[in-house]
Amino acid sequence: MSPISSEGAVTILWNEGTVGEWASLFARVPRSTLPQCFAYAGAMGRTHGFVPRLGLIRRDGAPIGIVQLLERRTLRLFHQRQIHRGPLWLDGVEPDPATQEAVFRLLRRACPDNPLNRASLLPELAAGPEAEAMLQRCGFRRFGSGYRTVWLDLSRGEEELRAAMARDWRQRLKGAEKAGLVIDLDWEAKNLPWLMKQEHEQAQTKQFRPMTGALAVRIRNGLLKGGGKGDGVLMAAALEDRSGKAGPAASALFYIHGGSATYQIGWSSESGRKSGAMRLVLWRAALALKARGVGWLDLGGINPDSASGVTEFKLGTGGQAVESAGLFR
Repeated sequence: MSPISSEGAVTILWNEGTVGEWASLFARVPRSTLPQCFAYAGAMGRTHGFVPRLGLIRRDGAPIGIVQLLERRTLRLFHQRQIHRGPLWLDGVEPDPATQEAVFRLLRRACPDNPLNRASLLPELAAGPEAEAMLQRCGFRRFGSGYRTVWLDLSRGEEELRAAMARDWRQRLKGAEKAGLVIDLDWEAKNLPWLMKQEHEQAQTKQFRPMTGALAVRIRNGLLKGGGKGDGVLMAAALEDRSGKAGPAASALFYIHGGSATYQIGWSSESGRKSGAMRLVLWRAALALKARGVGWLDLGGINPDSASGVTEFKLGTGGQAVESAGLFR
C-alpha cells in the first residue's frame, strides 16, 4: 500500500508518525470506538494475525480524521482487510459530504474486493439512503446490516443523567441502591478470566456469540500497558455483602479508549436480576468513568429483534440510539 493516497484536496497518510502521535489524535475524537483504538489492533494481531495500518486523513494538508485498517495475509496470496467503526473525525467536526466521499474513494483503493482480496467495511456513518448511495458510488456493496448501539453522554450532570432515565429504569435503580449491595471498582480488571467464564456460559444459554477470552484479556492488557492517553479498563461488580463470601450479584467490563468507553460485557446472577444489581453496576461505573474524564459511554450494541430485553435495558438509560449505514465489501 502506498504511504500516501490522494483524491483532490483529500489525502490519507498511511503509517506516518509514531503510535504516541496517533494516540494524541485518537484522544481528539469525542466519540471514539473500540475497534479503532490501537490496543484493539494489537489484540487482534496476537489473536487472529491482523496487522494494523494507521491512516491520517487530511484536507488541504490539515488533519481532519483518522482510520485504522486491519489486514491479514494467508497463503502468501489472499488478503483480508477490515475497517470497522471508522473513520473517525477529529474534534467532533464531521466533514462535508464531498470530503467524506473522497475519503471513502481512497478507502476503496486501500481495500479492494476481488477473488484475491476480501474487504469488510463497517463505517461509523449514520444510516440513511444518502450514505448508502454514496458508498455505492465509491464502489462498495452492502451485504449486512449496520451496527446499532446507544451512546450515553457523561458530560451531563448526575441529576440530569438520572432524570433522562426511563421511569421504570430509575425506580429499579432506586431499589438496587436500597438492597445493601456493595460496589467494587477494579481499574485493572484482575478478575476478567472469571467474568469471561460467566460470559461464555450465558452465551450458550442465550445463544449469542461472545468475545473470546483471549481477545478480551489481550485488549485489557493493551489498554493498561501500551494504550494511549486516557486508555484503561474498569471491571465493576455488585457484591451481596462486603466480605464477598456471598459472591457477586452482577459484574460488568468497560474498556476505556481515549475520551470514550465501551460497555463490553455484563453478567447478573439470579438474585442480581431480582434486585436490579446490573442497573446499580452500570450507574456507579458510569459515574466513575465520568469522574475519570470519559465523555461518552458506548453501551455496546442493541438488537430489538433477537435481544429485546438487553435493548430495552440499554435504551432505558436515556442514551442516544444510533445505527450505522451497514456492512459493506
